[in-house]
Formats: sequence, C-alpha cells, structure tokens
Amino acid sequence: MDMKHIVIYAVIWHIKLMIDTSFEQRTERRNRLIGLLRSEEHWKTSDLRENLGISQRTLMRELAELRRAGYPIESDRGRGGGVRLSGRWGIERLNLNHQEVVELILSIAIMESLQSPLLTSNLKAIKQKLFQAFPQKQRSAVSNIRKRIMIGDNANANLMSHYTAPAPRISESIAQSFLQRNCLEIEYQSEAGERTLRVIEAQYILLNWPIWYIIAWDHLRLSSRVFRIDRIMNARINERSFQLRPKQLFTDIYTPFYQTI
Repeated sequence: MDMKHIVIYAVIWHIKLMIDTSFEQRTERRNRLIGLLRSEEHWKTSDLRENLGISQRTLMRELAELRRAGYPIESDRGRGGGVRLSGRWGIERLNLNHQEVVELILSIAIMESLQSPLLTSNLKAIKQKLFQAFPQKQRSAVSNIRKRIMIGDNANANLMSHYTAPAPRISESIAQSFLQRNCLEIEYQSEAGERTLRVIEAQYILLNWPIWYIIAWDHLRLSSRVFRIDRIMNARINERSFQLRPKQLFTDIYTPFYQTI
C-alpha cells in the first residue's frame, strides 16, 4: 500500500472514529435528558441546559427529536419557560428480557390471586396491556412460559405452619431449570422425612401462595410427580436439556384447580 492510500485510509478511519464518538455522545446526552425529564414533573430549560452542559439551540433540537420519537413532551411558552413529560407513559419504553417480563406479569397475577379489595380492580387489564406492549417475538417466547405457570388459591393454615422459604440459591436453580428447560438434580425430603436423590424436569410450576410446587417428570419414578420447593434440600442444574412432554401427563390432574398466568 503506497503512502497516498495510507493517508486516505487514515483520514477515513479518523472521520469514522469522530462520527462514532459523536453518536455515542449524543446517545448518552439524550438518555441523560430523558432521565432528567422523568425525575421531575417540570423543568426550566435553563436548568436542563446547565445539567447537560449544552446550548439552548442544542436542547431545543434534542427535545424536537424526542417528540418525533413519540415522547409526550410539553413546553411552556414565555420567559423562563419549561418542559415536562406528560400524558400516558407506557411500559414499552422499558427494555426487559424474557425472565424479567415473566416475573413482572407473574407478580401481577399473584396480586390478582390475593383478591385484595384495594387497588387491584384493573390488574387483569394491566397484565394484558403489558403483555401486548412487548415485541411479537418476545410475546411468543413469554406466552410459552406463561402457559407453564399456574396460580391457585392461597395455602391453608396447616400448610403455612410447616412452611419455610427455601434458600435463594435453591430458588435460583429451580427458576433457571424451569426457564431454560434444563434437568435439575435435587435432594428431596418427603413429608415423612425420607431423603432421596432425583433428576427431574420442571415441566410446570404452580403457586398456592406463598408455597410453590414443581410439576415435574421424575426420572427416578418414570412418571409425573409434584415437589414442594421448601422440601428440596439441595438443587443443581444439569447440563442435559429436556423437551416439554404431552401436557395431558400433567395438566389433566391439576388444571381443574389452577389457572395459567
């Protein structure tokens, strides 16, 4: 490569670097602006300029870009005018992964099941709006997971008296096994106190608040079994993955008493 081409390449690389840097700076500045607008009900433009270290012209340009992107920004006219985010601000601005979406919808479903007389009348509608707000590809993935989670009545007083929440490491292993469809190696203690080692497939999970159960295919018994998570003494993710088995093996027994989220 001769000197002329080296110089041209260096100039092009330098210009590209400047463009990339400028884009990153604008993106960071815009994210900071959105964060500021969300943090207060009303902002003076002078305070926004000071926080961001930009000119009035740049601020107005950024606000115009946000409006074009769909952000409900209102401006006050006159000396010392201000700006605010207003209107109905939806969940679609959040960037959540599949597990976070499931946990959010599950939390709402649990609140529904508690049948609180206060501040729960719109939960079903909210749950559906949240679900519809996510991209189609994510909705499909989340929908498949939702169908495997069931909510029932609250646990009775007798069960509650013997219940102890499992250790976080056990709960995390169970959740990972369920969501990623990996086999789970568990040490399980029966009601009589007998301990056995099992390899299970967490096909479904169900909740009698606050007690969770795993509806699983048990490799030891070669049949479907139900395991209370508070009786799982140890749990370890197995690298072996599993496929969903015919739902009739599990749901015919349990679905009359539970509903999916």
